[in-house]
Amino acid sequence: MQFKAVILATLAAVATASPTSPPVGCTPATYACTTSPAGKPGWKVCDTQHVWQFAGECPPKTKCYFNEQNQSPYCI
Repeated sequence: MQFKAVILATLAAVATASPTSPPVGCTPATYACTTSPAGKPGWKVCDTQHVWQFAGECPPKTKCYFNEQNQSPYCI
């Protein structure tokens, strides 16, 4: 019984010793317009690690426009 209490106390100390701070970077599952590595218009998405990832290139003769109302990029 004492062993369980020691283990629980240790785990509680570790959990409180490392509080989670807000991550730096983008918000996961958000989108934005960007430029592709080839210099063409496109869009990017924020991954679960709070890092922007290139997600796609717009078709020829179109540009990326971001709709603020629904928070989505569109190639028009």
